[in-house]
Amino acid sequence: MQALILAAGYGKRLRPLTDITHKSLVEVNGVPLLINTLNCLSGRNVTEVLLIVGDKKHLIIEKIGHQYKDMKITYIENPLYKETNNIYSLWLAKNYIHDDVVMLECDLFYRRSLIDILLREDDAECHVLVSPFNRETMDGTVVHIDSAGYIDSLLIARDQKKGGDYTEMYKTVNMYTYKKDFICHQFMPAIEYYVTTHDVNSYYELVLGALIYLRNNKIKAVTVDADEWCEIDDMEDLKRAEEKFI
Repeated sequence: MQALILAAGYGKRLRPLTDITHKSLVEVNGVPLLINTLNCLSGRNVTEVLLIVGDKKHLIIEKIGHQYKDMKITYIENPLYKETNNIYSLWLAKNYIHDDVVMLECDLFYRRSLIDILLREDDAECHVLVSPFNRETMDGTVVHIDSAGYIDSLLIARDQKKGGDYTEMYKTVNMYTYKKDFICHQFMPAIEYYVTTHDVNSYYELVLGALIYLRNNKIKAVTVDADEWCEIDDMEDLKRAEEKFI
């Protein structure tokens, strides 16, 4: 299995910390976000980590190197990280993917058990880690889950109505698994189409949402408790994570 970590952006909402370091190297109680992710992936049959870098890439390379424990580290540079968004970073990895993939964003801090939960085998081609939506502590992409556990709709933040009630939906954790056939023959071709015909400053979730809209029944939710993870976008999130993961 390969892991793919999106770490090209510059984390302006975490300033002043990100004036001197990359957001993936921001620490939660002394542990950098990226180090926590690599430690969680280690020993999980992940042989290679594809690390998409851009802003302050030299700091990440100096910190991580080209081998971390039992995993090879392959760097893929997004030189346009200031003008593009995560869909473009994912698209840049298209020629490097040759196996099942676990994909994560770099601004997460979570318990190691989440990787075990995410990697549980079943008949789904894509797994999306989610938690019950909490409007007080969460924002971003939400999904609706049917009675069989499959995702039947997805809304990115841009498409959510102001003051809308999303309490029956689930927040994506930004951790995914893709079977090789799904990512190579469905997801990445759809990403390629969107990037080359529409917009590079957009989000991969839009493409995943389109596949769901087309009634792809291979995309399944994996529900976890919100206490097991934290997405760190700003200083308030960082404070919350340090209190949660003492």
